[in-house]
Amino acid sequence: MNCFNFHMPTRVFFGKDRISELGRCIDPAFKRILIVTEPNVAHRSGALDKTLEQLSGRDVTLFTNVEENPSFQVIEKGRQMARGSEAQLVIGIGGGSPMDAAKGIAVLSTNDGDMRDFISGEPLREGPLPIMCIPTTSGTGSEVTPYAVFTDRDAGTKGGYAHPKLFPTLSIVDPVLTYSMPESVVVNTGLDVLTHSIEAYLSTISSPMNDVIALESINIVLDHLKEATKKNTAAMDEMAYASMLGGLAIAHGGTILLHVMGYPLTIFHGVPHGRANAALLPEFVRFMGERSTVRPKVHFLERLFDAHGGLEVFVNDLGVSTRLSSYGVRDEEIAVFVKKVIVKDDVRITPAAVTEEIIAELYRAVM
Repeated sequence: MNCFNFHMPTRVFFGKDRISELGRCIDPAFKRILIVTEPNVAHRSGALDKTLEQLSGRDVTLFTNVEENPSFQVIEKGRQMARGSEAQLVIGIGGGSPMDAAKGIAVLSTNDGDMRDFISGEPLREGPLPIMCIPTTSGTGSEVTPYAVFTDRDAGTKGGYAHPKLFPTLSIVDPVLTYSMPESVVVNTGLDVLTHSIEAYLSTISSPMNDVIALESINIVLDHLKEATKKNTAAMDEMAYASMLGGLAIAHGGTILLHVMGYPLTIFHGVPHGRANAALLPEFVRFMGERSTVRPKVHFLERLFDAHGGLEVFVNDLGVSTRLSSYGVRDEEIAVFVKKVIVKDDVRITPAAVTEEIIAELYRAVM
């Protein structure tokens, strides 16, 4: 067995109504707090009101302008608000977008320069502000990862940033806060969990310990996602747990080719991230079963999927098309997609030889 490392510095409070414990978990020295969220979701779930109740007596500033797939422009605005309020702590409330935005704002609050420069490798001069996360969806697992993803709207690309100090110091995973998700969001975020965990399991940098975590997440999604779409609260509790496990899995195994192939569908056609990945997933698994260096792992996954009618049936039964043409993708766009995918680090930890021709072949196979 190969050597491996496993580092998980985030304290996790998991369970119903754990949000009520937030106040006592925050160091009394943190008097000035910036809450980062999106306009509607945090209010609809009750998460923002419950958080504010726990922060009574502290100076709280709200930054509620986070859009889906947060842009460099929005985290720059957040930096200005954090510095203007002299924030000592940043709390991200919502789905992956506000949690990632909170991480970016925490970095920029203590460092001059552009986020693009840090993504390109410029080192941080100062550590980011402490970060806490309160998810209201069951999808990205950002509450337990050192990653944040931002959209460059001018270049039509997404850029991921990773730093050990982006692990939140505390995350409260309260499944009750996810109950207000619309069915479409349950589907999209649940498929994000599934694809995260599959990718982490197949990654060349995964470990036996990480494989166990990823497989547990995959099994929970296969067993409970369909019931969660019907707003079955017990199933939604399971999905909140699966999402956290998926975050742990990608924190240690990363994401691979599938993930970055989904990005152009989101950027150019507005396909939600989890749905974009799922549209490509059955063909991607077939490719990995034929050409990867981890074919025994892929065949084990296929047996899990077969117990649920097969992967493509599972995805289609959730109302997700696995044909790119149904999302408006045109064949002439594929060359552009390929150029944006091939340069990503996710390609390097994919356990198969990946070329521009192979990426184009995969896209065309699902047109």
